[in-house]
Amino acid sequence: MEPLQGNILDNLPLGHLNYKRDLIYFDGPLLSEFVSDKGEVYLKYWCDCDENVNRWMVFKIKEQDRLRLVLGVKSLYQAILEQPDHFVFFSDEDERKEKYQMVMSKNIPQSYLPDEDSFLDIEDYREDENITSLIFENQWELDALKDLFNKFSQIYDFIFVSNKVSKSLGATMPWQGGFSSVHFYNKLKELIPPNQKSQFTSIHYASPGYIKIKVDREVSDITLKAINNYALNKKHIDSIYSKLKNRIQSLNLNQVEPEQAISGYRNDGQCLELYGKLCNGLGGFDKHWLDRFVETDFAKCKMVMAHFRRLEVFKAHLDHNSVRVVSHLIGAPTEVYAK
Repeated sequence: MEPLQGNILDNLPLGHLNYKRDLIYFDGPLLSEFVSDKGEVYLKYWCDCDENVNRWMVFKIKEQDRLRLVLGVKSLYQAILEQPDHFVFFSDEDERKEKYQMVMSKNIPQSYLPDEDSFLDIEDYREDENITSLIFENQWELDALKDLFNKFSQIYDFIFVSNKVSKSLGATMPWQGGFSSVHFYNKLKELIPPNQKSQFTSIHYASPGYIKIKVDREVSDITLKAINNYALNKKHIDSIYSKLKNRIQSLNLNQVEPEQAISGYRNDGQCLELYGKLCNGLGGFDKHWLDRFVETDFAKCKMVMAHFRRLEVFKAHLDHNSVRVVSHLIGAPTEVYAK
């Protein structure tokens, strides 16, 4: 094995390291994630062996870098050389004992560093239980970050309630005037149990930054699949929405009295057909829930159109503001819903 230029230690001065997950595995772990008693994250990277000993490199990693590493936008090479302490620990381990050395980053043997393009490709990576993480680059205004979180939360809330809440929304509101959708999403949030609402758990504002959102894992997965589905089928779904919006405007349904709007929409075959296509194209929510718990067809349509607009805005953030979701469910092929 390569000789090391460092200080020999009796033990790792990190406290107890708790195993969290393997990031690279091939006939055994090659890169694993640990968390110290202080909540600091360390990676343990296999780099050498002889007939008796396996040699591991142990180094701290900042959370914003860990998220980019598992997402495949930061290389393992960068993570090692840019880690915050400017030194690493080497652990020589056999079945009975471990021997440690602390080595400055500049003295790490070249053969122990991964290739410069050592980007991870973790197809089934999952974030911490009931956490969805977003990473962002460049400088962001605080209002834009709030909008990013709000749009994700509103998509999540609609999908949560339609999949898990068996309560009637009634007529909800006439969906005419400027604030109907705001009231609607406030009402949805009231129906979600407190421990399953989407909420900030942490934010690192400086670029590169991240947001962590507490969620119900099952519903968050459905939400991410719905966002991905919209991204894959955006042109088709946008066209349906545009036709439906134009048809509603041509019938003047947003300006007439509520009873007249409800009746006019219900009796228009083109509106009903386009609404059905929009529901099928978006997917991710239970259309039958709307049929059971919402009184009027016009209200159902307006709810789904509001849901579409939030998907559209969130997708724009992904496209134009250097936002990534830390999940294999975004950017991956998914079911293309019926046309």
